[in-house]
Order: sequence, then structure tokens, then C-alpha cells
Amino acid sequence: MTVDSRALTELKAIRAACQRRVKRSAWASAGAAAIPVPLLDVVVDVGLLMKLIPEINQAFGLQPEQIEAMSDETRLQVWKRRAERGSELIGIVVTRELIKRSVQGLGTRLVARQITKFIPLGGQIVSATIGYWVMRRLAMTHVDDCFEVACTARGITTATAKA
Repeated sequence: MTVDSRALTELKAIRAACQRRVKRSAWASAGAAAIPVPLLDVVVDVGLLMKLIPEINQAFGLQPEQIEAMSDETRLQVWKRRAERGSELIGIVVTRELIKRSVQGLGTRLVARQITKFIPLGGQIVSATIGYWVMRRLAMTHVDDCFEVACTARGITTATAKA
């Protein structure tokens, strides 16, 4: 097994562990969305993401201090790949404002979730479903972004990573 294939296997295992963590968080988000209290689900989502995003960054070695410890060439590749992926959440200190901006990108679904939770039973189910989907999509996209950037940092080509 070559160094590249070992590193790729390790990154795939990290990605799988992060995806399992995301699914658990998405279920917690769905539970909060089912409770008919205005904006409770948004507060819970922000709290979950404030904890989850740094954990994912840490797992992939993409916390700010980890990136600063990389060689200049590797650090440049990481920032370039991060920009290509369009991710705002890799390699920086995650703030509530940054999380809110990321969640607002899915604003229509959030509004629908707030409205539907007040329709008896069926509305709560719809709200919980939307809550699960929004949290899962946002966090899974971040996991995929981190995987791609971490592959770049370790010199693994995108074609090799997708194989």
C-alpha cells in the first residue's frame, strides 16, 4: 500500500465518521424542528453547527492552527482549493454570524419550516423533515469540502480520491 493510498484510506474513514456525526446532528435538528416554539429550531441548529463544524475541521486537520503549521506550499494549495470549493467554513474560527450566513442560504426552507410547525401533527412532521434535510445538507456539504481540501493538502489528486 502506497503512502497516497494509505492517506486516502485514512481520509475516507474520517469522512465516514464525520458523515455519521452529521446524521446524528440532523436527527437532533429534526427533533427541535418538531417542537412548536418559534425559532427554537434555528437556535438549536446554530448551536449544533457551532460545535459540529469545528469538529469536522479538526478531524480533517483544517483548523486555523493546523493550517498555519503546514508548509507554505501546502498552505497555499489548501487556501486555493478552499476558494475553488467556495467554502467559508474551512480553516477559520467559526462564529455565530458565519453560521447564520450559511444557514440563511437555505432561507426559504427555514421560513417554510417555521410556518409548517404550527399546522397540527402533519405540519410538525413536515417541519422536522425539512429540519433534518437542511442540517444534513449543510453539514454534508462541509464534510465533502473538507475531504477535497484535505486530499489536496496531502497531495492526493481529485481523480484518485473519487475512485
